[in-house]
Amino acid sequence: MIERKTSISLRVLSLAYFTMGTGTLAIVGTLPEIGSSFSLERGAVAMLVSVLAVTFAISAPGLQMIVGHWPRRTLILAGLALMAAGAFGTAFAPNYPVLFAARVCAGLGAAAIGPVASALGASLVGKERQGHALAVVFSGMTIASVVGVPLSAWGGAVLGWRPTFALIGVATLIVAGLITFFIDSREGGERVRPRDLATIAGRPATAAGIAVMVLEMSGVFVTYTMITLILHDHFGAGPEAVSIALMIFGLAGIGGNYVARWVSQRWSANRAVTVALMALLLVFATLFLGPTSYPAALALLIVWATASDLFMPSQQRRMVELAPAARGLVLALNSSAIYVGMAAGSLTAGTLYPLFGLSSLPLASIAFLALAFAALALSSRAAAKPDHVAATTSAVGRV
Repeated sequence: MIERKTSISLRVLSLAYFTMGTGTLAIVGTLPEIGSSFSLERGAVAMLVSVLAVTFAISAPGLQMIVGHWPRRTLILAGLALMAAGAFGTAFAPNYPVLFAARVCAGLGAAAIGPVASALGASLVGKERQGHALAVVFSGMTIASVVGVPLSAWGGAVLGWRPTFALIGVATLIVAGLITFFIDSREGGERVRPRDLATIAGRPATAAGIAVMVLEMSGVFVTYTMITLILHDHFGAGPEAVSIALMIFGLAGIGGNYVARWVSQRWSANRAVTVALMALLLVFATLFLGPTSYPAALALLIVWATASDLFMPSQQRRMVELAPAARGLVLALNSSAIYVGMAAGSLTAGTLYPLFGLSSLPLASIAFLALAFAALALSSRAAAKPDHVAATTSAVGRV
């Protein structure tokens, strides 16, 4: 009975990730329609991705310092309320400044959901099953790429982007109701002190580990920010073909999440992260050099999604292992790193595209991923040193 209750709790937490993922990434799928509605340049629409990412990156550790002592369930519900407000604000925005502000609101809400849901999920199981629990909770983000992002692209083209975001707001409120009903944990953390943040971020192993996350996401989002345009201009895909491609991308991500669950019982987190980065490098190298047929694009998207969804929970597991006494804080920093990478990647895409075209984006992705490999090597070497091993035995905050 306890096992079944835990399983239900993990899956409900994955729904919080689902709404977070859909609400934050729907801009990518509706980029052309929003730009056309407000007569915006493509770079200005890409800024809507960047501002949410920057807001999240600042807010995730900031919320840990201000309200980190709140019950985690309460924080998740507050985050979902803000995400819903951001979605409705986006749907009814009369102009670009209001639209911009709505994305800031959504970013603040997302910062209260992602790291907290992961920390709560990991706390529900024993240490030996934390990798599996993190993969289950994070699967909501994967499902968002399967259902949320492709449907938002379809909805933007067929229903209009405003009704699409209104529906996202309604779905977010429904998930908040499910969290209220099924999650009864009142476990909280402690307010993180600035010196705790400085201690964790200042350790070479964790600092380089956070850099791995930033650089991987930067590499992915340089190309992903313009993926609808790449599929259209480079591979000749129309609106329906683009939606199908994004759906296949998401389905492959589900497979990647199951791979991550299997791997968590058999591989070290370090090995899983390494294999995922190698696969992503291969994808972007092939995207730059390979054929331009639609079937080739689908094959690349399948490998890309599988590698990405192997990387994410494995990276979370690796960060928890680097600082087990500060799980909530290190997951918040890792989540911030995700959105710093999203911002850096989307800003890079918005800068490179007008100057050098779409073909420059995979090359930038390759450069970021090469740097991620270097950061992983630095983190691994630092983690093996005696001073880091000793530091992980000291508690920072509440586990």
